[in-house]
Amino acid sequence: MKKLLIIPLILLLSGCYNYRELNELAITTGIAIDKEENYKVTIMIANSKKEGSDGSISPQATVYEGNGDTIYEAFKDTSLALSKQIYLSHIDVLVLSEEIAKNNLNDVIDFLFRYPQTRNNFQLVLAKDKKAGDILKITTPLETFPSQNLAKNLEITDKLQGFTYTVDFTEFVKTLTTEGVNPVLPSVTIIGDVESGNKNENIEENEPQTYLKLDMLGIFKDNKFVTYANGDESKGINIINNKVYILGVIIDYNDKKVVTEITEMKTDFEVKNNKVIINIKTNGSIQEIDSNVNLDDNKVIEEIKNKDIEKIKEYVNKAIDLAQKNKTDIFGFGNYVYKNDYKNYNENWDEVIFPNLEAEINVDLKLQAKGSINNVIEVN
Repeated sequence: MKKLLIIPLILLLSGCYNYRELNELAITTGIAIDKEENYKVTIMIANSKKEGSDGSISPQATVYEGNGDTIYEAFKDTSLALSKQIYLSHIDVLVLSEEIAKNNLNDVIDFLFRYPQTRNNFQLVLAKDKKAGDILKITTPLETFPSQNLAKNLEITDKLQGFTYTVDFTEFVKTLTTEGVNPVLPSVTIIGDVESGNKNENIEENEPQTYLKLDMLGIFKDNKFVTYANGDESKGINIINNKVYILGVIIDYNDKKVVTEITEMKTDFEVKNNKVIINIKTNGSIQEIDSNVNLDDNKVIEEIKNKDIEKIKEYVNKAIDLAQKNKTDIFGFGNYVYKNDYKNYNENWDEVIFPNLEAEINVDLKLQAKGSINNVIEVN
């Protein structure tokens, strides 16, 4: 049975008692939280452009750090270096270290719900194999603030890749407190040297030496981070959870590669007699062919379609295997039983029922050869 977080609604409301002039506020766009001996909070502050006497321009974002035995103390410690009041209503992203996600998640959730300024529509992301604070320090040429770049990257990749999706604070907490389902979070890592990525020179080069890269989904059990999914498992998680907008499926055909773009995917499921029946309906169009095949031949289209279907099933099976191995229902199969067949719901669902649940996967794919060119172009 999940432990519910009781959060008084009054804590989510704010009035005008703490009104401040805009020039008195340090507008915070990103927060990162680490835990070593104590809590370490890193905040990114929006900084107005200032031109120096030598013509130099000050950075548009500045990072400050603080430490404390509690998250509250760590935030107050950051404010000692600021001449303005920290203002949290414009946060784009919250970055959590793996240590925080494993052992201190409740502390973070409790603080953010109680802190009167925070809105709850900011995105959450895990720092994979890196310190959360370092994620906010990497400069980027595409957006003014690294936090903004990360948030937009998550949104774009969510719609175009199929291996990750955005999770805001409200959705994450709702999943944590819902019976029969566990949450997942996207992750991000740093490619290159952290110290080099914290310099303006990094964004002045045509090819930045250090940059942020989105990684795979992290899965949770109750309120603790468990492990990361790989690429195929992440795709399967998104398929089951109805989080796929566009997905590229690559198959082998005649010892070559064929790429199908999957769109308009819709997944539903039901649980009966210790079996989950997953039904997937989707459309697909062939985008790339690495072999000379006749796409006017219906038999060829049918063979490619069947291979695509098997690949989709493979993604789903891998995702279920990962979740069952770690005894964490990240799909909501248990919640389905909880709502529709409560008498057969077991409070120890993750431990007792879910690991032994059988899966039947049905895929209805409508496949077409896209465009007016049906065969591969060969240039001699």
